[in-house]
Amino acid sequence: MTSPSFRCPKGVRFVGWDEALASSWDLVAMFDVLEHIPDLGFLASLKTRHLAVAVPYCRWRELGADGDAWFQTWRMRLPNEHLHHFDRDSLVALLAHNGFECVTLNCFEDGIRLRPGEAGPNILSGFFRRR
Repeated sequence: MTSPSFRCPKGVRFVGWDEALASSWDLVAMFDVLEHIPDLGFLASLKTRHLAVAVPYCRWRELGADGDAWFQTWRMRLPNEHLHHFDRDSLVALLAHNGFECVTLNCFEDGIRLRPGEAGPNILSGFFRRR
């Protein structure tokens, strides 16, 4: 792995995928990551006590009959880039299947990430702990 072009704060370093999965962690944070990874099976072998995640909030299911039209124009859809789409239930189910229990879910990032005129919820954030 190449070094980043900026200086990391003292005590912070970048690690490669293999080292990340082989090491044990108190907390792993994945903001805007899960939706991009083709095979999410790595979550089962991730050795961490806690997991913080943020993903685009896909509201397709909760919008019912209006969901298909909403999804077609959703700015976070990004075909061929966002490989997975999550709502509250699917994110909790994915992580439960891989050994994590949900501590909290929220949309606090909408306060800083919504664009002018845009309505949320748009970003789903969660904190999980290993069962």
